Order: sequence, then C-alpha cells, then structure tokens
Amino acid sequence: MHAHVDGTREEILAILRRRERVGVEDLAAELGLAGATVRRHLDVLQRDNYVSVTQVRGHTGRPRHLFELTEAGADLFPHHYVRLTQRLLGEIVGLDASETAGRSGGDIAALVFEKMADGLATEYAPMITGDTLEARVRSAVRLIGEEGIDFEVLPRDGVVRLLGRGCPCTRLTGGKVGSCDHDRQMLERLLGARVESLPAAEVPHDFHCGYLVTPA
Repeated sequence: MHAHVDGTREEILAILRRRERVGVEDLAAELGLAGATVRRHLDVLQRDNYVSVTQVRGHTGRPRHLFELTEAGADLFPHHYVRLTQRLLGEIVGLDASETAGRSGGDIAALVFEKMADGLATEYAPMITGDTLEARVRSAVRLIGEEGIDFEVLPRDGVVRLLGRGCPCTRLTGGKVGSCDHDRQMLERLLGARVESLPAAEVPHDFHCGYLVTPA
C-alpha cells in the first residue's frame, strides 16, 4: 500500500477490495465510525481516483450512493508474480517423460501445481511462527504472499477464514470461484491445522477461493 494511503482509508480500500459495491452506512458500521467521517475519507479516495461512486435508485426514497474500487485503487495492493512464475517454470522444466506421458494439458498443469504446493509447504513450514492459530495463519500468509499467493485473513470466534485471489489454478477452471485442493493441502501442512474449502456462495466478490481453518 502506498505511504500516503493508510489508516482508515486503507481499511476502506480493503473492504471495497473484497466486496463489489458498498454504501456509506455499511462502511460506517463495519469500521465503527460515523457516516460523516467515512464520507470525508471517501471524498479523498474519490479525488485520488482510488474509488468510484454509482447512484442506485430504489423503488422509494432517495437514491443510494455505492462505492467501489477503481483499477488504480486495486493497483495499490501488492502483486508478486515473478517468484511464482519462476517456481512454476522450475517445476515444468523438472518434469520427466514418465510424468507427462499420456496426460492431457490440464492433467500436466494440475501435476505442476501439486509439485509447487508441496515445495512451498516443505520450504516454509519450519518458518511459521505464532502461539495461536490466528498468529500462525498470519505468519503463513505473509510468507506465501511473497510468492504471489494472496490471502486475506478473517478471524472470528476461534476459527479463521482465508479468502484468496490470484491463484494460478483458477486458469484451469476458467476463472470460476472455487477452492483449490493443492492450496488446501499446502495450508494444512503449513499450519498443522484442519483446512476446509468454503462453498462458492460464501466467497465474496473479487476472491477466487476460500477456506475455513480450525485447530487440528
């Protein structure tokens, strides 16, 4: 995130990143702030072209103003693709004829992702720190985030939801929302916890997959 976007405005951008369009009232409720305060922050973000606003008319009453992230706003968030690409290429080059013979392109891609996930788990599992489940999840997310695997951590009532975006496995499903078993198994190995896939209906806008993490 850029240095001049921090604090409350950064929180607003994070909310808009995981939800399609949000009104001032919903933002205020989630942030625990007055509506007028949220509007002032939105004015600054709109001025800087990080958010846009759409007027939506209902059947009765005044129209609602809904805010969403612009392309410039989305670009404020980090994107790490080089290391992930290098890992994928390394796994592809490392395949031998016995592993690819008789397999379709999709099967080979799935094998490459499986090998990459296994390699990431082996490399990073000893580096995970934290005395609580949430702390361990945040540690794992920071580590694999440097590889270009982007997760958002949402703890609640002793369990943790992980929402992911940018997973290359979505290429195999045409970009459809759905959890990736390679990532799920990788997360289980990293965390020493139980990781279950969230139904597609529970994965918010702008995310490709979701997982529920509970103690083993």
